[in-house]
Amino acid sequence: MVHFEQIGQLLSIACLLCSFSVVSAGTMRVCVDHYPPFQVLSADAEPIGENIAALRLMAKLLEHDLSFETSPNFARCLHMLEGGRVDVVAGLIDKPERHTYSYFLPFRPDSRYVFISLKGFNNVKDYEGLIDASIGVSRETQYFERFDNDQRLRKVMTNDMISATNMLLRSRFDILILPKVVLPSLKKYYPEFEQKLKVHPYTYEEIRPIYFGVSKKHQMNISLLEMERIIGEAYEQERFMSEVEQFILEHIELY
Repeated sequence: MVHFEQIGQLLSIACLLCSFSVVSAGTMRVCVDHYPPFQVLSADAEPIGENIAALRLMAKLLEHDLSFETSPNFARCLHMLEGGRVDVVAGLIDKPERHTYSYFLPFRPDSRYVFISLKGFNNVKDYEGLIDASIGVSRETQYFERFDNDQRLRKVMTNDMISATNMLLRSRFDILILPKVVLPSLKKYYPEFEQKLKVHPYTYEEIRPIYFGVSKKHQMNISLLEMERIIGEAYEQERFMSEVEQFILEHIELY
């Protein structure tokens, strides 16, 4: 009887160990720098952001624990990815020179940008309509190359989307640029949005996906083929965008 009890105990322990192995197949090391609202770092809390929400889902789908390596900038993250010091970096644009060290797994489309103003401002129908306006932009944020590099534009720096919208409502500048995905949350935050503000006809979108970059020297316990299958299915089902949209809804103060 004792012999059978011992066997039962051993089987129970074995099953428990098996259950742990199913929960986590390993660790996914991720490099993140401070780039709100995609990645927000603070001294007293875990990273948050749109990319972080997507990375958490990625780790869950791949059955890996998530480990963050913080970096002072994106360039260093890419260097760490190239050397295999981290497994994944989120938010990559596909460039030929990056194929020497990274695989690319899509997780979201690039942002469409919209422009809002007070109701009385003349409609902006094309890019040239921005030239004579003062434009509120979020500090440390890049939008699209032509806009970012255009020295003709009069840009007013703002700290976040809430303070920027308040400034717009007080006529501190003419137009505010923001990702379209933010609009539903902004309208919910400002019940008077439809009465006081309008979205202009001109929008801009780069027709390209944004990728997880996976190091060709990654140490995750999963094959590239399996990663491509799992992440590809989630991308097609827009599961990563659902996580991003939920993050925006819960953290409108970052915008």
